[in-house]
Amino acid sequence: MEHLKKSSLKHQIAEEIRKAIFKGQLSPGEKVTETKLSVNLGVSRGPVREAIQLLVMEGLLISTAYKETKVSHITTEEVTELLVPMRINIETFALKTLPTWNEQNFENFERVVELMRRASTFNDHPLFSDLDMQFHELIIRASNMSNVSNLWDAIFNRMRLLFTYQSESAWDLKKFTEAHSDLLNVFKTKDVDHAIRCLKEHIIEYR
Repeated sequence: MEHLKKSSLKHQIAEEIRKAIFKGQLSPGEKVTETKLSVNLGVSRGPVREAIQLLVMEGLLISTAYKETKVSHITTEEVTELLVPMRINIETFALKTLPTWNEQNFENFERVVELMRRASTFNDHPLFSDLDMQFHELIIRASNMSNVSNLWDAIFNRMRLLFTYQSESAWDLKKFTEAHSDLLNVFKTKDVDHAIRCLKEHIIEYR
């Protein structure tokens, strides 16, 4: 992790820790200490402590009973009983605004799908994971509903954590890319009921 400038230290430090988690540089259950982070980042312990508290609130770090801080993990129960149902409800609700989407919305999706194709060519799993999240976030942002965006933001990091911990060997990136391309083609029909059915199936199959 690179040394940081003095401005907005808490948020800069938090972002560096997020990157380390999402890139797999920090593993589930791995201990995170203020001292080590402050040395690695070249900053004092105060803003590091604040950044850690922020990431605990986001669900990326957890504080134990012994006042240790560790990288969070995700259980199968959380995925099947919480994250997947929440994703389906949030994304399909946002998708009800599909008839109002304009050409720019669809161009944004097309751009992400094309980047997915490039990432799959190089078998770049971390980049593909980011693009997968971007694709689904576009559904939320296209709805222009702040309440839906707030709900999405609340679970975003837990979903990103899930994608990070999934086994790369189980990922067929070319297949995933075409699945998103097919989903986009359904969106372009602006048939809301059909789009919602396809989106639900997509989330369940590729969760």
